[in-house]
Amino acid sequence: MLKASINNFRGKRTPVISTPEVRSDRSSMLYSENFMKEELVLNLKARILAFGIFLYYFIENGTMGLVPQKFYLVYRSVRISDLLLYGMVIYSLFYWKEYKVLFKSKAFLIAKIFLLYLLFEFAVSFVRYGFNPVEYFFRLKGIWTSFLVFPYMLLVRRNGFPFLIKLIFPVAIISNLLYIITALTGIPFLPDVSIIKQRLPGDIEVFRVFGGTFFGELYFLGIIYYWITKRFKAWQMGLVALFIIPHVLAFGRLAWLGFVFTILVMIVINSLNKRNYQILLRQAVLLVIMAVCVSYAFIKLIPESDFYVDALNSRLFQGQEDVKYDEGTYGTRVIMQNSALVAVWMNSDIFLGIGFHPMWVLGPDSREEAIIYGALCDVSWPAVLAAYGLIGFALALIIQFYYIFITFKIIRNTPYVNLYTYILILLFSKLVFDLTIGFSYVFVSTGLWGFFNSLNIYIPVLVYMYEDSKRKGIIK
Repeated sequence: MLKASINNFRGKRTPVISTPEVRSDRSSMLYSENFMKEELVLNLKARILAFGIFLYYFIENGTMGLVPQKFYLVYRSVRISDLLLYGMVIYSLFYWKEYKVLFKSKAFLIAKIFLLYLLFEFAVSFVRYGFNPVEYFFRLKGIWTSFLVFPYMLLVRRNGFPFLIKLIFPVAIISNLLYIITALTGIPFLPDVSIIKQRLPGDIEVFRVFGGTFFGELYFLGIIYYWITKRFKAWQMGLVALFIIPHVLAFGRLAWLGFVFTILVMIVINSLNKRNYQILLRQAVLLVIMAVCVSYAFIKLIPESDFYVDALNSRLFQGQEDVKYDEGTYGTRVIMQNSALVAVWMNSDIFLGIGFHPMWVLGPDSREEAIIYGALCDVSWPAVLAAYGLIGFALALIIQFYYIFITFKIIRNTPYVNLYTYILILLFSKLVFDLTIGFSYVFVSTGLWGFFNSLNIYIPVLVYMYEDSKRKGIIK
């Protein structure tokens, strides 16, 4: 979203702890001077932290960034982004008193327990498998991304989240453009992408680019949410087309379904909150206009658009016979993977699972381990069960259902529409979609590497809104 939209749609920072009253002109002047100094320093700290988080994402994944990962290597597999991650987590824990109310929040309790359980699994695993704990720690760096919830919590408390969105926006535009060119030509204009040729029914061959764009989907859905809850702005249609076309060319049917589901959730909740169901007709017309405009842009701007329209139609209905007759490579693979993971769980520690197994760190050693390794990375709830046992699985289930409940409670009762309510809509949509529709056996929004990446952002916003809503008496 562009700067003007962000300013109109930003989350207003409301202090969780009230400020003292001022009783004299002199004390008022002194208080004002101190307040300005504190606000200026706080604003600078928030921007530096936001830039650190931005730089972490920019470096960490060459698919999302614009420079190859190898340029950021410090030592062996350790990158600058890893040092940023550890530094920001330590920094945020050192300043935990700034977000003390959020840290001690009831809404954050289950997330804290899960993070402590990850640390416990690490301790048990390096003893069980005889690894050097320091080397083991750095080899498992994917796990520690879950601890980004603490830097995000500090950032939200300092009101630096809108600034982070502004930092990401220009890179999102560039990376989405490069993704489109990469998907059309098969030439990696983005570094470190994985490109394959996929044959679709009708002897259609397309390039599929694996790896995401730089948060383009969040801007796409953000603009749609702004239209639904605020007002429609025609000039933003170009941005909508830019941010959605890469996901169209990715040929990911589950992603398409997820976008549709999230938009429907936005419409339904907005109608419930405004208690005006006639608004549904206006929003339906708005979405039809959007679909027509995006289709027009796709046809006019994408070379050989007729070919891609045929490819999209072929992809949309691909596998109908497999579903009908309960066959197909995808279904067979998932069933095999689930069976392998359940067998691993039953033959290991039922309560703790296999923990951080060496195959995570060094790779699989046999064909059986290769199947298990692929299964752990490909499906979610059996992976959580096999890796973290009944305890980890139970924690993941509690996170799923508890956050669905309190997120809906907040967005259903809050009178505000801002950046943070948008984030809560995304969280609620993801949790419900994973639970009811996602056919990749997601079911729980935690996986092999702890929290899914988006939850690192969503959970701090949820905790902040929960405490703010309690303070204002919106929820009890």
